[in-house]
Amino acid sequence: MKKVVFILACILMLPIVTEARPKAKARAVNTYKNCYIYGQSGRNTAKKGSAMCLSTGTTYSMANAFDKAGIKNIDIMLYFGKVKKDKKKVFHLFAPNDPSINIAWEKDGGTTPFCKFEGPSREPDAYYALKNWKTRNATKLEKVAKVNFDNASGAFIEALPIHDSYIVSDVKIGDVILFQLADKPDRKGLIKVVSIENDEEKPEQVGNGQYQRMIVHIKIVR
Repeated sequence: MKKVVFILACILMLPIVTEARPKAKARAVNTYKNCYIYGQSGRNTAKKGSAMCLSTGTTYSMANAFDKAGIKNIDIMLYFGKVKKDKKKVFHLFAPNDPSINIAWEKDGGTTPFCKFEGPSREPDAYYALKNWKTRNATKLEKVAKVNFDNASGAFIEALPIHDSYIVSDVKIGDVILFQLADKPDRKGLIKVVSIENDEEKPEQVGNGQYQRMIVHIKIVR
């Protein structure tokens, strides 16, 4: 009996060992500052471009995207003008594809903003038109309010809900836009519009958003 009591006492004195659960690894973010994207009049100019890859902050012209096989990487484009029943011309950031609508590609009378990046066959750059891209990403885009871009962590960005929206209209300086990549839905990020600048090569087009460039900062979860 004494032996049994002694054994029980020894067991009770043993430390309780529990299996340690690995902590969830925090998602880091890549930050790209002062990236630029032009309105549609710069779409085919090699050193300008109206298309952007959010994973790298790289800007592409329509031609460069086609020639360098960068098409699959392009997540957003910039258009200045009227969309649907808008009464005034404003900036629109939009995905190259929108699965929620049937896109008409006619140059005149088609679905804006997509048809504005189409070219008639007589134009030498028609080959590079958005219509001809084999890969058109449906990147989700949505304005978010009361989000501190500078302090946003990977965990914070991941937790933000996003809807099936593929265009953000009336984009202004100071706006923060949440996005989710089409091919990698676990990768979310934020775009902050920091300035809108005129094209110094087009002094006659000062103030015309079609020729202007938008400067943005980007944060994307790795």
